[in-house]
Amino acid sequence: MPRAAPGASVVLEAKIGILRDRLVVEDAEYPLRREGGGWITVPTVGSRRGGRVRYEALRDRIRIEGPAGALLVPFHWRRTSFRFGGRTYRFGPMAWGHVMVSRDDRPIITGRLTLSGVRLGYVAPELEPIAAELAVGLAYRAVTIWVAASAAGAGGH
Repeated sequence: MPRAAPGASVVLEAKIGILRDRLVVEDAEYPLRREGGGWITVPTVGSRRGGRVRYEALRDRIRIEGPAGALLVPFHWRRTSFRFGGRTYRFGPMAWGHVMVSRDDRPIITGRLTLSGVRLGYVAPELEPIAAELAVGLAYRAVTIWVAASAAGAGGH
């Protein structure tokens, strides 16, 4: 797997819980607020203004609205991609809990799934404007899939 550019790094983690959801950026925690219609408000962090995100489980897609614009990430069985800032980004297979978004075969985001969501260890500057919302959307997607798989596995007993 190709390596990310040295020195460029943002540690970002979205944690989804029963009672509260939170975003952790460089070890500082920020609460996420659930709105009507399935939207999650992502707070302002530093100089980066917040936005909102919604994971639509039935259509398996993430919708993002924020200062950088609106974005739709529809997941497909193979070759999931999205456009942002005039460029096309592709999700790599999320096998073994790894997360990777690339552009022209170069990693732009790398991370891993956790039991409570997702942790991004590297985000290239070109996707920093939507990184928090994308992390929250991926966390909701991961938790939704985990719950569905657990329920399906428990159904046969």
